[in-house]
Amino acid sequence: MPQGLRKGLGSLTSVPIVIGLVVVINLLALAFFFRIDLTSSRLYSLSDASKKLARSLTDPVIVKLYFTEDLPAPYNANARYLKDQLYEYRAYSGGQLRFEFIDPIRQEKEDEAQTAGVPPVQVTIYEKDKAEQKKVYMGVVFLYEDKKEVLPLVQSTANLEYEISSAIQKITSTVVPKIGILGGHGESGSDKLKTAVQVLSKLYRVEPVTITPGELIDSSVSALFIISPADSIRPWDQYAIDQYLMRGGKIAAFLDPVTVDLQNQTAADRHTNWPAFLAPYGIRVQQALVIDARNAQIGVVQQQGYLRIQNLVQYPFMPQVFNFNKKLLLGKGLQGVDLPFVSPVDSALAESLGLEFKPICWSSEHSGIRRAPYYISPMQEFRREDFNLAGQVLAGTIQGVFKTAFPAGAPPDSSVNSSVVPPTMKESPLTRLVVVGDGDFCSDQSIRNPSNGTLFLNIADWLTQEEGLITIRSREVTTRPLEELSDGARRTVKYANIFGPPILVILFGVMRWQTRRRARQN
Repeated sequence: MPQGLRKGLGSLTSVPIVIGLVVVINLLALAFFFRIDLTSSRLYSLSDASKKLARSLTDPVIVKLYFTEDLPAPYNANARYLKDQLYEYRAYSGGQLRFEFIDPIRQEKEDEAQTAGVPPVQVTIYEKDKAEQKKVYMGVVFLYEDKKEVLPLVQSTANLEYEISSAIQKITSTVVPKIGILGGHGESGSDKLKTAVQVLSKLYRVEPVTITPGELIDSSVSALFIISPADSIRPWDQYAIDQYLMRGGKIAAFLDPVTVDLQNQTAADRHTNWPAFLAPYGIRVQQALVIDARNAQIGVVQQQGYLRIQNLVQYPFMPQVFNFNKKLLLGKGLQGVDLPFVSPVDSALAESLGLEFKPICWSSEHSGIRRAPYYISPMQEFRREDFNLAGQVLAGTIQGVFKTAFPAGAPPDSSVNSSVVPPTMKESPLTRLVVVGDGDFCSDQSIRNPSNGTLFLNIADWLTQEEGLITIRSREVTTRPLEELSDGARRTVKYANIFGPPILVILFGVMRWQTRRRARQN
């Protein structure tokens, strides 16, 4: 047989083999999901927690995507990313997660989309050198049995995996944990906690808790949040919180031992018994303020002649925190939070009580502490000697078996019928407590900072032991701060950048000259 004919037959034979391999690979791909993700935090792959959630589905979860086709950029990329995510959820769910794509406008299902909770929105598109407004739909509805959860508008891919997983978990969970927010002691009101309540409500039932003399806190409360109390705690209220902890309740205390009025540039110690209240449980928030060389800027209006000019100045009373305990799930993946006017947390008592204390975060290695009387003017000069302390613990966790602060029983109260008071529990089961030296950390302005919001939700998840979502949420935080260098290292880098390139060029020129000279001699 001629060689050319033999080659031609060989080529014809290889074509069906290649086609067969492609078909087999596609069939395997339908059964087994595989992806290579080279990003540092594997942003384009499902986390282990989401995979576990998808595998745990025993009944169908229906996902309806009400998305307009041919969306303009950048929304078309968001739609593709959402589809890729859902394909991955479906692969790990074994088919229990099912989804369908619906174009409400083209398929004449606008009433259905709006009834489901997905409203139309207006976006700007550019066609033929003109900007036009177009009505589109970009929402997702999750259905499970008789429950429904809605993402009314998917504008970006940021935190999308967390939104999907939390929606699935919320509608498939048989019990929704309850978080109570303590009131009655001058705590931050609902007007300052709208965002905090809103983000908690996505996964939890959030209810106010007011303590009545003679009554204890309902044991159905999974975690109790104490946020910036301004007034002292009454004896019975202290006893009720103590017994809540003794019955295995979890507590998060966000305390402000120092009251600050930045507008009037005044600060003073808040004289309450809350710091003493926490001492029997191994922790104390000091009446002091932390200053940090690594801090945020603040706008200051300065008078220059007849002009008033606003300048940005560094303000050490607003530390920017980048030191997190990577061994603690609460701090995993976090890269930066803002803690203005934060007080240091003292954990010296924990070890003596047999409790385990772990810091969540601490200030930089160039920190300091200011005590009363406070001078918080942004225009004051700070010296290097002001930051001569190592990192100060700003938030921490305590775990263990706690002893009651009321070994003799309930405090006497004339309004309480002692015969109906349950017996005092002297010791708790293994339980958890979180303390943050900044009550304003929970305010609307603070929680809107993505990193602060992530830590706040991490605390709620850790206390209620819904820890799977922490790993999903934390890896979406993308702050990449530059590492702090010593003065000597900064000078080295500076002069290396100035003189390094010219020296390298000269050395290269000398090497080339020597090479050419030797070539001519040869």
